[in-house]
Amino acid sequence: MSAVIWETWARERIEFMPDAKTKYLRNAWYAAAWSDEIGREPLARTFLDEPVVLFRDTAGTPKALADRCPHRFAPLSKGKLVGDTIECPYHGLRFGSDGSCVYNYHGPVPKAASVHRYPMMERYGVAWIWMGEAEQAHEDKLPDFGTFSTDDRFAVARGYLHVGGNYQLAVDNLLDLTHAQFLHPALGNPNSSEHSTFTIKSEGSTVWASYFFDGEPVTPFKRMFWDSPSETCDRWADMRWEAPSNLYLEVDTAECGHPREAAVVLVPSTHFLTPETGKTSHYFWMNARNCRIDDEELTEMFREGTDKAFRTEDEPMISLVQDRMGDSDFEDLKPVFLTTDRAAGKARQILAGLIDAERSTGTLELKAVKAGT
Repeated sequence: MSAVIWETWARERIEFMPDAKTKYLRNAWYAAAWSDEIGREPLARTFLDEPVVLFRDTAGTPKALADRCPHRFAPLSKGKLVGDTIECPYHGLRFGSDGSCVYNYHGPVPKAASVHRYPMMERYGVAWIWMGEAEQAHEDKLPDFGTFSTDDRFAVARGYLHVGGNYQLAVDNLLDLTHAQFLHPALGNPNSSEHSTFTIKSEGSTVWASYFFDGEPVTPFKRMFWDSPSETCDRWADMRWEAPSNLYLEVDTAECGHPREAAVVLVPSTHFLTPETGKTSHYFWMNARNCRIDDEELTEMFREGTDKAFRTEDEPMISLVQDRMGDSDFEDLKPVFLTTDRAAGKARQILAGLIDAERSTGTLELKAVKAGT
C-alpha cells in the first residue's frame, strides 16, 4: 500500500471512531446459542453487557428476555418455566414470552411489572438475538453464510468457546491468517508467508481478506484430507467479514498450477463472534470438509483439532492481548499497523462508522451478501 493511501486510510479510521461510551452496534443479529442449547430449562447468557435468559415456549419457539426481575432484580434464569411463562425464583412473579407480567401470587399484577423482550430467529443451526429496536429486526438483515451446514456433500463439525477478550480482537485474529505460522505450528506452514499473496476489498458493511498460497508444503494436518502424493499444493483462503462480527471462510486446495475451480479439498467455515462484555466474548464456530465425509473418526479429529487450536492457542493469546491492554481503548494505544492488518483495520473502520451512525440516527441498513462471494 502506498504511503498516501495508507495515511488516508489511517486518517479515515480515526475520524470514524466514535467516543468510548458507544461500544456496540445494537441493531444487528448476534449469535446467542446453538439451537440445540436452548430448551425448557432457562439458559443464562450475557450479550452486549446485558444479562439475558433464553428458553423455548411450549410450541418450541426460542425466546429471550432480560434476565432481571423488575421487583427485586433476581435473575429469572434461576427460576422455572410454567407453561409459556417464566417464574421468578424470589417472589414468584411470572412473565410471558412477550415480557409482560401475567401473574402475581401476592395480589394484582403491578402495571409497571415487565421485562424487556429481545427478538430471536433461527438459521444455520444457530439461535440469533437482536439487541436493538424490535421493529428493525428483519430476518433478511442476516447475511447468507451458505448451505454447507445442511449439505450432504460435507461433513460438519462445530464448537463454542468463551473468549477472554473483546470480540473485535477475535475478529482481528480471524481476518489476519498470517498468524497461523507462528501461533499454530501444527496447522500452518513455517514459511507460508514466502508463498502467499494477500488482497483486500470492501463493499458496504462487508470486507474480504483473500490469501493465495502458491506451492506451499503439505503439512501432516493437510495430509489427513489430501490424498495426492504431491508434497506441495496451491491453497486459496477467502475470509469474509460481515458487520458487526460474523465471518465466513472458504479454503480450497488444488494441485500446484491448477485453477481454483479444480480444487479437490473444500473447507468452508463460519465464525460468529458475539460481545459478552467489553473484555469477553462468545465464539461459535462451524467448519466442514468435502472429503472422507463418512469417516466419523476423522470428523471428531477435525473437531478436536480445531477446538484445540482455538482453545489453547488463539484464545490464550487474545486473552493476553486484552490483559496487556488493560482498560485502555484499542485506538488510544496507537497500535502499529502492518500490511496484513488492512482487512482488520477496514472492518474496524466500517463498524465504528455504523455505530456512530446508529447513535446519531437510530437506524441501520446492512447489505447482505451471499456466501462464497
